[in-house]
Amino acid sequence: MRYAALSDTGRVREINEDSYHADGRLFIVADGMGGHRGGEIASAVAIDGFLSFEEENRRLPPLRRLSEGIAAANRAVLEMAERNPELEGMGTTFTTMLVEGGVFLGHVGDSRAYMWRDGDLRLVTRDHSLVERMVREGYISPSEARHHPQRNVILRALGIAGGLEIDLDELDVRPGDRMLLCSDGLSGCVEDDEIESMISAGDLEACCRSLVEAANARGGPDNITVVLVELGWEAEAESRGGAVGEKSRRGFFGRRRA
Repeated sequence: MRYAALSDTGRVREINEDSYHADGRLFIVADGMGGHRGGEIASAVAIDGFLSFEEENRRLPPLRRLSEGIAAANRAVLEMAERNPELEGMGTTFTTMLVEGGVFLGHVGDSRAYMWRDGDLRLVTRDHSLVERMVREGYISPSEARHHPQRNVILRALGIAGGLEIDLDELDVRPGDRMLLCSDGLSGCVEDDEIESMISAGDLEACCRSLVEAANARGGPDNITVVLVELGWEAEAESRGGAVGEKSRRGFFGRRRA
């Protein structure tokens, strides 16, 4: 297994409210919202809350661990807002992938997970957004959704309410598949066919740089975070120690910036 990750503030925002984690087993992208540093704090708290739960509950089956871990992350964000009234209303998307005897996804919000295989890119998560619902119900086209004035309205996010609906999935993967987790700072600016061409081959870190540069070339209106993973045989991942090393950008609680 190999992986790389990169996060960029973009060309418009003053701070980066995205956070991510990548360690060769767990991969997370969280896109915070809330203003006044609330989004930056929400995404960081959510990742810390999830990692703490996951570390203490390794014996749980993977999908249950993701579900309960995301619920724990949601509680952590809500509790932080309760203790700090100035953070009221903060929230975050949360998309995570666990590679452990298989590949498992947990997802809330409009960050995304894609799978690239044999030259083809496929979206494997569903945006929990108003415009995605409007597309599914036939009110607008996918092309209209990209420029719709309500395209930033999120229907599900951590930190909004105690009850949380979480999308869970186990993927059918092969060695050589590439998985991309990203915030909407990428997917909202760069078309899927362009993403497909940029992650199809070559060095993973160079691919991440190309994706971020493409979003910034289109104005970089939002923070941009990408985590790119090339899957291999489990034995190969173990023998190489996980890949290029742990990467984490957790904003307010940042332990190490990539």
